[in-house]
Amino acid sequence: MMQPKPLKPLKSLGKKGLFYIYISSVLLLILIIVFFIYKEYKFTDRQKVMETRLIAVNDFLKDMEYDSKRVIYVSGFRSLIALEDYVSQRGQYLNDTEEIFRIAFYNGTVNGTAVDVLQNSSYSDYLGKLQEISRRIGIDVFVNVTNITLYHDSPWSVKVIISARILVNDTRGLANWDFAKNYTTSVPLTNIKDPLYSIGTYGKIPNPIRQTNVSDYVLSPSNNTENLQIHLNNSFYIENTKAPSFLMRLSGNFSPSPYGIESLVYLPELDTQGVEYDSDKSLVDYVFFTNLTGYALLACDVDNMPSWFKIDLNHTAEYEVDLLNFTQCS
Repeated sequence: MMQPKPLKPLKSLGKKGLFYIYISSVLLLILIIVFFIYKEYKFTDRQKVMETRLIAVNDFLKDMEYDSKRVIYVSGFRSLIALEDYVSQRGQYLNDTEEIFRIAFYNGTVNGTAVDVLQNSSYSDYLGKLQEISRRIGIDVFVNVTNITLYHDSPWSVKVIISARILVNDTRGLANWDFAKNYTTSVPLTNIKDPLYSIGTYGKIPNPIRQTNVSDYVLSPSNNTENLQIHLNNSFYIENTKAPSFLMRLSGNFSPSPYGIESLVYLPELDTQGVEYDSDKSLVDYVFFTNLTGYALLACDVDNMPSWFKIDLNHTAEYEVDLLNFTQCS
């Protein structure tokens, strides 16, 4: 039986072989390091791009919120002007002030007709411009207005709230936003015409809302009525919870309101414009231009006031007429 031959021992690799293995290992290690550095670089680079993009979109959303409030202010103010003009031209008060305001504010129309004061100033015009600008910087913005709310926040202003669902997409596909948002702005009523005067004088004497700067109407001890006459001659407004608010005036509702305002009618202006009137009525505007009852008792022949000045006894304290001598009449 043959015996197996013994294995020969491996020859030594020698210095060249060891060097070759060493160099190969080093090169392999370098390749591995380079590979991971490249992957890390790509990840870091993409992360920086995304962070930069997120910052840009967030800045855009902040600008959008600021611009939206400004647009609500402008569109809201002009919509109120449009509503008053509509009342003045028709000679009739509004049936649904808030709904008519919504349509005017968003579409720029009243009763289906475009109005000049809202040309390129409606909220939908703004949204169109917003989309155009956003696309230039690689952002798609979709704003779905779900509600427009209008109410008084003071006698001299109204609050407009836009409730919207907003979808923002980055055109590179890096991110998107989907959220609900309320944009709120207070719109002042200063210099908007009072619809009560527009209808009461057949559009001949528009009276813009201007808050009085008079505080003391009658100065003691001389019973000087100069301030009261300044207030009267300019038909300035005061706030009074006995009076209707501006929005109520648009609707022909003359009930008391916590946001009520009122003025005194300057009769010489009506005479100049040929407006007929009942001279036996109180000069408080919502009493003078309507048929409200409960205001028949008047203060007449008031000291230091024109002979045509008459005011109901319910209002003598507001204008400090109760400090003066007068004759009660009806």
